[in-house]
Amino acid sequence: MISRSLLFVGTLRPVSISKSLVIAVLGFSSLAMVSFCPNAIAAEIEFTPVQTDTFSDPLGQSNAWGDYDNDGDLDLVVVFLNEPIRLYENRGAEGFIDVGPDVNLITNPGNARAVAWGDYDGDGDIDLYIAYADGVNPNVLMENQISNHSKPGQKAFVDVGVERGVSFVGATRQLNFVDYDADGDLDLHVALRNATNRLYQNNEGNFSNVARQIGFYEPRRTVGACWFDMDSDGDLDAFTTNQSGDRDGMYRYEDGRFSDVAMALNIDQARRPLIDGGVGCAITDFDSDGDLDLYVAEYGDDSLFRNNGDGTFTDVAVAMGVATHDHIVTGVWGDVNNDGLPDLYVVGYVNGRPGMPDYLYINKGDHFENQLPDNVMANDTDHGVQFADFDQDGDLDLSLAANDPSGSHYLFRNDLAESAGQSIQVMVLNEDGHQVMAGSEVRVFVAGSDKLLGSRLVDTGSGYNSQNSKPVHVATPGIQTVDVEVTTMSANGRRQTYFRGI
Repeated sequence: MISRSLLFVGTLRPVSISKSLVIAVLGFSSLAMVSFCPNAIAAEIEFTPVQTDTFSDPLGQSNAWGDYDNDGDLDLVVVFLNEPIRLYENRGAEGFIDVGPDVNLITNPGNARAVAWGDYDGDGDIDLYIAYADGVNPNVLMENQISNHSKPGQKAFVDVGVERGVSFVGATRQLNFVDYDADGDLDLHVALRNATNRLYQNNEGNFSNVARQIGFYEPRRTVGACWFDMDSDGDLDAFTTNQSGDRDGMYRYEDGRFSDVAMALNIDQARRPLIDGGVGCAITDFDSDGDLDLYVAEYGDDSLFRNNGDGTFTDVAVAMGVATHDHIVTGVWGDVNNDGLPDLYVVGYVNGRPGMPDYLYINKGDHFENQLPDNVMANDTDHGVQFADFDQDGDLDLSLAANDPSGSHYLFRNDLAESAGQSIQVMVLNEDGHQVMAGSEVRVFVAGSDKLLGSRLVDTGSGYNSQNSKPVHVATPGIQTVDVEVTTMSANGRRQTYFRGI
């Protein structure tokens, strides 16, 4: 990771920070920050809890990572059930400190159920949308105004939800900051459990709900939503997971309108009983073939839809060993052992029944195996889960959030051996150095070859009802030099930018 002062360099400029070599590259249409971490490798999984007193409180629901203060490391926001929201500032060796009240972050108690980072106003500071599901508290858009302050260290959030047109009361679930119309700014999708979903188009910082006008009419009981270019035509499409027996949706965007093609693709999960339904979804290239695949967490049988490369999908959950018939609320991908294959953490939950198991499915190539460590199992989650390299040592750490009264919102450090294989982390930015490129795709190759090491999606929504603003992580075991391909969406379709010999 790099400090804000490095965001705008126009030539290769290697900078050694701690154990990472950082390279900032100004591309034709985007700026990529690349962090090359040489001290991590495929090894035994060992997670160590961090600051247990700080992270032991229960009732956490959603969590998301983002560098709100632009100091070069990831901070963590956690929303709670009937407890104040917390913003944990990452102070490196000093640990994490809750600074929510100090930076004027709204901390209203209530059923805060969703949270997303996104630079909606394109000023270089990531903003925060916080959503409630209690029918009382309105959703809020907390504008990060750190760049407006002249005093060093002065930080403040201001609620502009009413002014910007995104403050309302509803049973909100998944949030997605995405540029669906490829006009250069982040629009906002809000999934609702009790009403038609909203798709807010961003017009110079002001939002208007255009869902019905452009065919994104989703009246079903939505909990999760994942955005990605499912048909490789250069714009973002949306998969929705729906509850109470409702079919799931796959909204393809074409010629300025959305149409639901889930039934045609046979990924709608027809004939569900009323007690079943889709809850969460997660995107990655789990089989390293260059196409983005789709995992769906369900009340019922989970699905793993392998992308066939032609706009169609095949459910391989049973064959791959992840067809958990349980009450699963979400899943999140991350290569926890740095072997080059994305692994999958899935979360079990039944209201009033604490102790429903979680699973850490380790990717073995031709199948997955559950290898959840005992200490994580003893302090697992029932809602929020995210992977992020908060200590910048090259491996992915784990943050959880459980809303059970006996739970916690533990943070676990991934302690791969020092001899473990290396990794690369890439942050995709626009030409101004801003984080508005959600849905972009990053592929890493062995330098000078077409050997693919991994494909990743810049987060468009993951974990439970949350969205990060963080780099993508690809392990590069035993590889000394790589080429990076960044695919961004534009009004003219998919655009590739290459960074070679990193």
